[in-house]
Amino acid sequence: MTLGQICNHIDISKTFDFKIEISRINRNAQMDSCVIKVAVFDKSSSKQIQAIQYSSVSFFNDAFGDCGNVRSYTTNVNRDSVAVDNDYGDIIVADFNFDNKDDFAIKNNSGGNGGPEYRFYIQDTNDEFILDKFLSEKMIFFPIQINKTNHTLTTLVHANALQLTETKYKLNISTKKWKTIKSKLISAN
Repeated sequence: MTLGQICNHIDISKTFDFKIEISRINRNAQMDSCVIKVAVFDKSSSKQIQAIQYSSVSFFNDAFGDCGNVRSYTTNVNRDSVAVDNDYGDIIVADFNFDNKDDFAIKNNSGGNGGPEYRFYIQDTNDEFILDKFLSEKMIFFPIQINKTNHTLTTLVHANALQLTETKYKLNISTKKWKTIKSKLISAN
């Protein structure tokens, strides 16, 4: 059996609208396979400019179940909402590469103790979104801090029952390459 959800997001970007469609394939009473489709529309013309599709086998039942579970650092929608267990939303619009253009992060899977893992899409010069492999495969968690001045993103994730790992990533603006510049354990208290 396939279950689905469609959400239209017209208020999380000043430039783009997003349509998120998730199909869940229910096998043996377990939600064990999902296909996520993201359609990106130019806000001024309403023309679809891109389609992105990926799959996941690790979504909790509530992932993509509430169209209001979004966040935008561009339009301030749910910007100051509490991120319980590092869950910043199903899709988040922000400027991750400090070029003053909207980028977005979307849940890749529900994760574990560290919270959901995200796929990060960066807007290129042709107004298309390209998967950022470093952020999606190395950083994976949504940053607790986006520092435009220092060109850094900082994550804070459970390391164990008593400690968190704080990791800072820096973008070299001229080469457009990311690197991990600091990672340390801190007390969870």
